[in-house]
Amino acid sequence: MIHYTAVLVLLLTAGCASSRSMMSLNAPLTDLRTQPHTTAQPGAHDPLEETQLLYGERVRMLQRQGEWARVEAIEQPEFTHARRWQGYPGWVPAAVLVPWDQLMDPTIVVTAEWAQAWHDPHLTRPAAWRFALGTRLRAIEFAGHRWKAELLDGKTVWLRFQDEQSLEDLAVLSPLSRRQQIIRSAGLLVGDPYYWGGRSPTGVDCSGLVNLAYRSAGVAIPRDAHEQFLRATPVTSLQPADLVFLSERSNPR
Repeated sequence: MIHYTAVLVLLLTAGCASSRSMMSLNAPLTDLRTQPHTTAQPGAHDPLEETQLLYGERVRMLQRQGEWARVEAIEQPEFTHARRWQGYPGWVPAAVLVPWDQLMDPTIVVTAEWAQAWHDPHLTRPAAWRFALGTRLRAIEFAGHRWKAELLDGKTVWLRFQDEQSLEDLAVLSPLSRRQQIIRSAGLLVGDPYYWGGRSPTGVDCSGLVNLAYRSAGVAIPRDAHEQFLRATPVTSLQPADLVFLSERSNPR
């Protein structure tokens, strides 16, 4: 992971990948590691921690080594590792991956810090799943101010309406409303612990916070500040949700 300081506009497209190697993350949150068979060390500068993946994120599997898989996290475009645009590279436990199914493409995104899932629409029986800010899910029904979401294993859960927003609605937000959404999402993470490579409310780093704030407003940007800078468009006057990069252009690290 490259350290490049940014303070809380931009769009990008991820590279294509063969559908035969495409997988989805079937866990609420997983660390992407530089090396397999290693464990994240929260609360410390862990040089083996690259980033974190949220439930449902697509990855391209490149290699299998025992119980670990080397992947490109294509929803987190990255340039620094190979001096070319690619999905963020790293290793995850192979057990958290399931084959990607286009029919399971998401329709809603979590806009609360955490979204608890429930077995019933009356929200009386909590499920084991709890989804972090920025997680994208497939809603198949909306009833009684509840979302009914289909999980990757085919099971369904119910979610509170106010904890998610449809990607379709986010796509037509006015520029001002989108900026307000980004700022509101960023504010949810204020006070959460700093975690090198963190990209969730359990712990977040500076560029991870920016990435999640934009993602939960329906805007895809790179994971790291250096790449965010590479994709950014210069502006002459600042508005809320613009990015300010503090490092010198000649010395981004």
